[in-house]
Amino acid sequence: MKKIGMRNIKTGISVFFATLAGYLGIVETPVYTVSVCVFSIKNTIKGSIKDSWSRVLGTLLGGLIGFLCALFFKGNIISATLGVILIIYICNILKISDSSAIASVTFISICLGVGNNHPLNYSIMRTIDTLVGVIIALVVNYAVSRKKYIKYLWSSFNAAYNDCLHIIHSMVKNTDFSSLYIKLNKKHSELQEYYNQLIDEIPYSKETHDINTLYYKFDIAEQLIHHIHGLYLIEKKVSSTDAVLNESIYKYHKNNILSLMEQSKEQK
Repeated sequence: MKKIGMRNIKTGISVFFATLAGYLGIVETPVYTVSVCVFSIKNTIKGSIKDSWSRVLGTLLGGLIGFLCALFFKGNIISATLGVILIIYICNILKISDSSAIASVTFISICLGVGNNHPLNYSIMRTIDTLVGVIIALVVNYAVSRKKYIKYLWSSFNAAYNDCLHIIHSMVKNTDFSSLYIKLNKKHSELQEYYNQLIDEIPYSKETHDINTLYYKFDIAEQLIHHIHGLYLIEKKVSSTDAVLNESIYKYHKNNILSLMEQSKEQK
């Protein structure tokens, strides 16, 4: 059975605190706070901080336009439609297009929900409902099980790295660079994903990490993939029709692969 992911757990914790904020009267309409939490949780703290800032701007934008709409036009189909179009347009101009959804939700909650309420008070409360959701998601994303998550990323990165080396070793041993090529690319994609997440997470970690080892291993893997790709093209007879040139290129790539594989052993 597949394990429940950390992002899933963090989302659940965020929803709990968002709902609790409603029970404690911190927010007036917790449904908006909960909704924001659900799509504000990110895999990395860097992604969460970056998105949280743009979501704050989006929320404020939606709140402002929602207030103006409620003040001058009241809630109706036309004002709601034009307001969403305007918000998406402005978000694109401000280069926060990812926040157009949350800005639109904030706007619609005010535009169509204001009813007989005072436009300013209602707009402030709906904006606060949304902002609290953004803050809860950010805090949970930073605080929950970060040490364990980074350990998981390191373990996954090393596993993907070793899998890449094992596949490449099999390719060289069997002089076959095509049958396992797709499998290698898949493992390489996993390696890149874990590498990028570690690069995002480590600067926010309180623990000391061997970042040089991370750089070194990833660089070795990238070079190996480059040379394997060259041999794959020769094997598929798409790199050149000159047999002598292909033989020379073949030796170049293979010698570099053998050298890099030795370096990877020394690094261990």
